[in-house]
Amino acid sequence: MHPPYRQLDHTSDLKVEIYGAQLPELFTNAAFCLFDIMLDRSGIKPEKTRTVELASPDLAELFLDWLRELLFLFSTRSFAVARVDVTEVTEAEPCRVTAKLSGEDYDPERHGLKIEIKTPTYHEYRLESTNDGYCATVVFDV
Repeated sequence: MHPPYRQLDHTSDLKVEIYGAQLPELFTNAAFCLFDIMLDRSGIKPEKTRTVELASPDLAELFLDWLRELLFLFSTRSFAVARVDVTEVTEAEPCRVTAKLSGEDYDPERHGLKIEIKTPTYHEYRLESTNDGYCATVVFDV
């Protein structure tokens, strides 16, 4: 059994592998990864909810769009995610994800900021189906 994610060596940016036995778990673990790397997740309370619905031409693009949306919500709405409930991920084109995010307004005093992640890149990006489920390798601009 894999951990939700692991950091990989990279010279200037942040490189991670994110795992999930099924697609909903992969998307959930991606959110966990982002907010675990950026903030002190122990202080984030699930006080507010937001629903995210995205559609993309293929699964690989949908995964990157998901990461971008989470970062967008954090950077423009100051929404820190505590928990994710992915209710749907479809692989039929157009691919879709629907999820309920629970969290609260970002509070620098309680949540800190370990590292600022700007955006996922296409550099070395891979989304693969494996014997254990799914594995995504992503490099983030920081």
